[in-house]
Amino acid sequence: MLLPAGFIVLALCEALRPSRLSTAPLGLRWFGNVAVFVLGWTILGLLPFLSAVGAAVIAREHGWGLFNALSVSPAVAIPLSVVALDFVAYWEHRLFHAFQPLWRLHALHHSDTDLDVSTYVRHHPVEVLVQATLDALAAIIFGFPPASLAFYIALATVVQMIAHGNIDLPKTLRWLAPVVVTPELHRVHHSLEFDENNSNFSNAFPIWDRLFGTLRLKQRGELRLGLPEFAETKFQRLDRMLALPLLVTSTPLASRQSGSQS
Repeated sequence: MLLPAGFIVLALCEALRPSRLSTAPLGLRWFGNVAVFVLGWTILGLLPFLSAVGAAVIAREHGWGLFNALSVSPAVAIPLSVVALDFVAYWEHRLFHAFQPLWRLHALHHSDTDLDVSTYVRHHPVEVLVQATLDALAAIIFGFPPASLAFYIALATVVQMIAHGNIDLPKTLRWLAPVVVTPELHRVHHSLEFDENNSNFSNAFPIWDRLFGTLRLKQRGELRLGLPEFAETKFQRLDRMLALPLLVTSTPLASRQSGSQS
């Protein structure tokens, strides 16, 4: 219930006080974004063994993973696991930007020419499966307590929905900016500029971007969203969205950097 409730509340906030005006037809974008979400999670629902929480339960029953091997008490394991899960999510996100085959999948998320709550669920179905596999493997390797996974998933869902929202945080809540990922911070990650969309990878807590040098507080000049090769409205159609991994021509950051140095 958390996802649909949060989705509706944010959509209403966006309609009443949007941060930016839309550039693409709202109905076309929302249909495509919601459709790929439904498709991806329908496929995932047929593969219950890819559930991170399920993997954590199996790991606990067999004593697999770091936390289970060390027999850490729940009072310590749960908060440590939440921090570790966000750390893992940061590096998984960077991997999707740095490794060409994964970038081809993740590029659909970045190809949205607008940014609102529907962009949060705009992920290619194959990316959803790959992400679920990585999360399940992490749950087994680390032996995360199932309760910590459930809590972190709920926390990250709320933070990321808000971060993708076409809203500005009220002044009374802007003190949260150094603590959690905000719309102003995450908006830079969706910039059309390649160096800007390869910053601000954190999922819930921006501390990882601070520690690893990927934090960018502001964009240069006027913020433009999306990817240059998919700026046309036709790429917001569902058929083009599903085919997008085959159409990606841009390379991930590592390749761009090496190419610029040669």
